[in-house]
Amino acid sequence: MQNALRVEVPAEDIAAERKNIIKLYSSKAKIPGFRAGKIPAAVIEKRYKEEIEGELENRAVSLCLKQGNEEEKLEIIRVIRVTDQSHNPDGTFTFTTEVLTAPQFELPEYKGIQVKVPPLDVTDEQLAEALDQMRERFSDYKDIEDRSAAMGDFAVINYKGSIDGSPIGEIAPAAPATIAQNTGFWLRMDEGTFLPGFCAALVGANNDDTKEISVTIPDNFPDEQLRGQQVDYSVEIVGLKEQVLPELNDDFAAKIEAGKTLDEVKDSLRNQMLDQRKGYRQELITNQVLDKLNSELDFELPKEIVQRETQSRVDEIVNSNSERGIAQEEIVQNQEKIIQAAGQQAALSVRTSFIIEQIAEAEDIKVDRDELMGRVAEIAARNNTPVKKLFKQLQKQDGFGRIHSSLRIQKTIAFLRDSAVIEEVEPEETGK
Repeated sequence: MQNALRVEVPAEDIAAERKNIIKLYSSKAKIPGFRAGKIPAAVIEKRYKEEIEGELENRAVSLCLKQGNEEEKLEIIRVIRVTDQSHNPDGTFTFTTEVLTAPQFELPEYKGIQVKVPPLDVTDEQLAEALDQMRERFSDYKDIEDRSAAMGDFAVINYKGSIDGSPIGEIAPAAPATIAQNTGFWLRMDEGTFLPGFCAALVGANNDDTKEISVTIPDNFPDEQLRGQQVDYSVEIVGLKEQVLPELNDDFAAKIEAGKTLDEVKDSLRNQMLDQRKGYRQELITNQVLDKLNSELDFELPKEIVQRETQSRVDEIVNSNSERGIAQEEIVQNQEKIIQAAGQQAALSVRTSFIIEQIAEAEDIKVDRDELMGRVAEIAARNNTPVKKLFKQLQKQDGFGRIHSSLRIQKTIAFLRDSAVIEEVEPEETGK
């Protein structure tokens, strides 16, 4: 929100800041006839009057805005402008400033939010399924020439989808590229792959056949614009393949991890699956907690921040569409839909950020120097950059502030996860 503030800085504060600035200039100034560090204050003040006044005004504004944050409980995001600055005869300094502040709202109960997650354990059936997936990576595929396509086969296809005669890319530009069209796509003939009914419609097809298939996009499809829509596909079968899996034995295990037996590979795979489940479980808890908080809060958002976030997301969608080969003309034709979708995502993201920030304040969640330096070291190692070089880059770009903010958000989300009340249910009951 934008607020206009009229501020008066006490004369004693101005005098103290002026003294500090003159002292700083005196320690660094070089004036003929005077030794460094021994230049009288009056000489410094006369020689650098404009610079001192400018620095004094900047410090006075920063000091008062900091006090406003602490005493008036204003969370100032950005100073828009400072006007009517005046050094008064009584030694005070006054100014008017227009600032962008965070919205004010009452937090709902954020501790003990109920969430549903699948169990952490890995069953023998799940392990066997993962092993089968690994076997598929080492499969051989032989051409099918003496029969038609059947469920379980692989069909190599070219396809293009449309809705009421219009390409899918025009109807839903943010939809996954594989929904719209593809060339040389290997499709496993299984009802659980691709779209419901698509594979079944290919049963009985032969090499070089062309099929016209109509399917209905399910109600749980990620892109809301496509849910419930009937999509017409023109499909060309350019090849049929039969999968041949390797036997599950020690020889196969050695291909996965050199020198390992099948039992050792199973143990290693089970541990990997447990780690993946822990990460997925954390993601589920986070999403459910944030969804709950967002559903209980509705407050006005700073338009400037939402607009900036919207533009960022529009750029991402446009770049993604361009990389998928969608023509610039199509993107322009669908710009209103792109902006609308990006705006909805941006508003949710900005609202969530303010909620997390207020919870961090309420719980006094802080980031200490060791945590900050640890993250900087991680970034340096990941980018193969010397730490000192990264430090200089971060100082120039206010990078430390961004890293500090990111760490605080992560710690706050971890706090919310730890305080959530967890109910273990079967995966389909999590709603994800």
